[in-house]
Amino acid sequence: MKAVPKVNTDGLYLEDTLVDDAFSGVVPFYAEIVPQPPTNPDEDAQPEEPQPEIAGYIVGVPITPGLFRPRFDISAWETYQDELQAAESAYREAYEEWQAQPEDERGEPPVYVPPEMPTLWIEGLTLEEIEEITRPQPQEPTELELLSEEVEVIRQQTAQQQEAIDSSGMELAEVKASNAEQQQTIGTIGTEQIKLDLSTLDLKQQNAVLGAELVKKDIAILDLQSQNQALGQMLAALELKLLANGTGGESNVQQ
Repeated sequence: MKAVPKVNTDGLYLEDTLVDDAFSGVVPFYAEIVPQPPTNPDEDAQPEEPQPEIAGYIVGVPITPGLFRPRFDISAWETYQDELQAAESAYREAYEEWQAQPEDERGEPPVYVPPEMPTLWIEGLTLEEIEEITRPQPQEPTELELLSEEVEVIRQQTAQQQEAIDSSGMELAEVKASNAEQQQTIGTIGTEQIKLDLSTLDLKQQNAVLGAELVKKDIAILDLQSQNQALGQMLAALELKLLANGTGGESNVQQ
């Protein structure tokens, strides 16, 4: 047994099939026939047997290496068979003519020369399809490459995290510096506040002293006013006394 290719009706390769070692040439194979039920069961006539349909060919010609999708040129094969038959027929005629001649006149017998076999297996894909399938495809990364990519991703993530940590540390340092400045400012403001409080307290004390002095002044003024009022009364009494003496009368003013 040997494996030979099977093709569809267009000559495109389908699969291999096992045949006898002596097999050669090209023979058709047929699609499976599915029996059809009669359209009218009451009729006595026998249903017409469906004709088998050719599904492809079993090819005894080896596939030419290097084809992307082998295609058997059935038309070229049929033409080649016609040429073979014509060559064989011409050879038989020539041999019969040679044999009909007297033996001493025959000469060399004719030689059968078969026609040259054409290229029967051809490419079944178009140039565009070949360019598409032969275009360099990205190779699947190896396990080592995948691990290297994962390590690189982890390194990048670590670097980003370290940058974030460094940035946070700088921000923390800035916050601490700002806090220290604020504490210093608060301390300065507190010192100034203490000074202002002391100054206010001193002013309050001075104000209290001035208030006491003012009270003393008010009391002194009141005392002077009282004295002035007493003097006024004494002056009025003297004036009355003088007035009485000037008129020669007895003063009625009580001393």
